[in-house]
Amino acid sequence: MHVQFYNDHKQLVSNQIANIDQELEGTSIDPKRRRDLEMAKYIYMNSYHHHMMISCFLTMYSHLEECLGVASRLFSEKKLVSKKSGLDRFREFFEAELKVKLTEGPYWSFILDCEKARNVLLHAGGNIALARNRKKTEDLVKRNKDCFSIEDSRIVPKEQLLVKFSKAISDFAEWLTDKVSSESNNPQG
Repeated sequence: MHVQFYNDHKQLVSNQIANIDQELEGTSIDPKRRRDLEMAKYIYMNSYHHHMMISCFLTMYSHLEECLGVASRLFSEKKLVSKKSGLDRFREFFEAELKVKLTEGPYWSFILDCEKARNVLLHAGGNIALARNRKKTEDLVKRNKDCFSIEDSRIVPKEQLLVKFSKAISDFAEWLTDKVSSESNNPQG
């Protein structure tokens, strides 16, 4: 769903650029209008795509956290209580309350890398020099070259991230549902 939204939006931006180009080809365009169109085109071509990718990624991550929160409520009568934050609070809860090790799930290490990237994007504007641990951020980029790069000291998501993260969330959610169901049917393990 998120990847399709991103792709649809990317197409709309391409259409907008084509419309701007068409208007710029006109001979009797007002100089102020020309400057406005050229600026809009520049923004669409040089930063909008990047910001849209980050927005989709952050939305996907938020959706993952929400799903884990809902799952913790559905699968246990106990309330999620943890002094930890991020995905660690869910890992701790599922292991303690439901005897399910999230670390055994598909894509778990990739999902943790996405959490680290998300934190740098949100809390440091993507600037790895301001990240809590620059070395860990650089290492996650090295492990996931198909999904991230570093440019001008900033972590930069690539389009492949949206595809891979979407699959990771889907596969992980399916694994978790199956695991919790089998654990609840077989409490002895």
